Amino acid sequence: MAEKKQYISTEPSDKVKFRAEPQEEQKTSLKITNKSEMKQAFKVKCTRNDLFRIKPATGILDYNQTLAVTLIYRGGQDKIPAEERHHFGVYHIPAPEGCTCEGAWAEHYGPPQGEVKLRVVWNE
Repeated sequence: MAEKKQYISTEPSDKVKFRAEPQEEQKTSLKITNKSEMKQAFKVKCTRNDLFRIKPATGILDYNQTLAVTLIYRGGQDKIPAEERHHFGVYHIPAPEGCTCEGAWAEHYGPPQGEVKLRVVWNE
């Protein structure tokens, strides 16, 4: 089976790291780069909105554009959340010229063109 072509790349590419301090709010940066020849609408989602926030969570990337997205662990927990359970997903679809991000997703049918999953890990 042929591997699906990825039109975006992320940095980091596989893991999002936070410090093992469950009480503190923490921020880290995720860079998303459009490697295709056309605009891409993207969405970043997480496993639990009560633990994590994403700014901005959606947008449109122009050709060869890179955007920094802030991933926030909200803190206030008694213990570190389980590592194997949480991840961020970056989903993308082609964005026609002149459309908004919301419009591109509203018009899109079927699964996204591509996705990147980033596992959450906790550093001591």
